[in-house]
Amino acid sequence: MGAKPDLGEILLGIEGLALLRLAFSGDAEARRARIEEMRALLGNLTEQTELGSPLKGPEYQLIEGYAAWSKTYDQPLRLFSIEEPAMKSRLDPLPAGTLLDVACGTGRYSAYMAGRGHQVIGIDLSPDMLALARAKLPEAEFREGDMESLPFEDASVDTAICALALVHLKDIRRAIAEMARVLRPGGRLIISDVHPMPILLGWQAQFRTAEGDAGFMRIHPHLLSDYCEAAIAAGLAVLSCAEPRLTPASAITPAAEILPDANLAAWVGLPGVVVWEFQKV
Repeated sequence: MGAKPDLGEILLGIEGLALLRLAFSGDAEARRARIEEMRALLGNLTEQTELGSPLKGPEYQLIEGYAAWSKTYDQPLRLFSIEEPAMKSRLDPLPAGTLLDVACGTGRYSAYMAGRGHQVIGIDLSPDMLALARAKLPEAEFREGDMESLPFEDASVDTAICALALVHLKDIRRAIAEMARVLRPGGRLIISDVHPMPILLGWQAQFRTAEGDAGFMRIHPHLLSDYCEAAIAAGLAVLSCAEPRLTPASAITPAAEILPDANLAAWVGLPGVVVWEFQKV
């Protein structure tokens, strides 16, 4: 068995998750359909080359992965539709000030917050993503740098944001401590991240390049208690937490086209994103 799962293994896992979630739904017909599809999959694993083949696309490290992903990143990603409303409801009331966009990527939120009157500074590890951010918002300052060692003075910004990026770290404590350090007293830290539940159930940062090639980067689950403990240790108070649920449009997996009913039953309704609002004490 290879390092990457076979497509058949992924499809069977999603069928099993769907069956568990349907267990007490009262929908016996849907449960029978999942069992029949599982039987068919098991019968075809050794006969169909595609089912027995590893998932398409290599695993990338961060710099190479975001270089490959950068040109398609803004076509909205599967989680944007559930992440953005929760983020914007926390960002919109903030008074204009100096804002640090940590792991800013292509400048999705940098551009949005600049449009709301903030003086934006962005930082990211990926030169390819930063090039797109600079083209999108030439008047802002964008720097190449690491979220675990921010090149900014203590208490130098009014707001810090970090969107869908902490999952790339095995341990989030240092990054949250750094974001807290650069905040002025009373400043806000707004974080969105992939919820730990789908990651624990096998999700990775899967993407397609501009040429249509598949790839993925490994992401790490962080329990809600991990964020709370890191924030409290860094001198932050929790103001709010939201857990937007996966919708049919955001539940995009390798099974979405092959086994659409099972894919929806497995994923829709599970929390897909977590959005935090912290304040520096």
